[in-house]
Amino acid sequence: NTLTILYKIVGKGTEAMSKMNPPHKLDILTGLGNGYDTSKSGDKPLLIGGGVGVPPMYRLAKNLLAEGKKPIVILGFNTKDEIFYAEEFKALGTEVHIATADGSVGTKGFVTDVVKTIPDYTYFYTCGPEPMLKALSAATKTSGQLSFEERMGCGFGACMGCSCKTKYGNKRICKDGPVLVKEEIIW
Repeated sequence: NTLTILYKIVGKGTEAMSKMNPPHKLDILTGLGNGYDTSKSGDKPLLIGGGVGVPPMYRLAKNLLAEGKKPIVILGFNTKDEIFYAEEFKALGTEVHIATADGSVGTKGFVTDVVKTIPDYTYFYTCGPEPMLKALSAATKTSGQLSFEERMGCGFGACMGCSCKTKYGNKRICKDGPVLVKEEIIW
C-alpha cells in the first residue's frame, strides 16, 4: 500500500514537498479519468516518454510485456543529468533509445528524431509536455494514445480549465482524459 511520487523541484510547491518527512500526510486526489488501452497496440508498440512522462511508460511497459508484446522505449531529456529509469527499462528487457536535446547521450535532438529511425512499430503511447505530444502526433505513422500533462483547476471536470479541443468537442483532461487518441485531437 505504498504510493511513490516522482517530482522535480521547480517552485515553492514542489520545494515544500521535498521537505516533507514521515509522518507528514499528503492529501492526493487520484483515480480520475482514463488510462491506456493496450488492446490496440499490436505486438511492437512504441512507448515515448519525456520528463515526468517517463514513469507512466514504465508501468505501461510492464503491462505490455505481461501481455506478450515487445515494446520499444524512447526517452527524451534535455541533458544526460536528467536521465532516469533508462536502466529500469533495460532491466525489463525492452529496447531503449534515448534522445537528449544537447546530444550528451543517445540521439542529439528530440524523441521525434528517434521515432523517424524506427521503421516497423505497430502503435504508439506517449506521455509528456504538450509540445512533445503535438510533435509526435505529426511525426508518427500509426495511431496512438497521448496522455496529457495539464494543470487542473478543480479535478472534477466542472471548471473546464484543462480542456482540449477534439473532433467530438472539448474534452476535459481531468475527467475525459488524460489519455486521448491521436485522431481525435485538434491541434
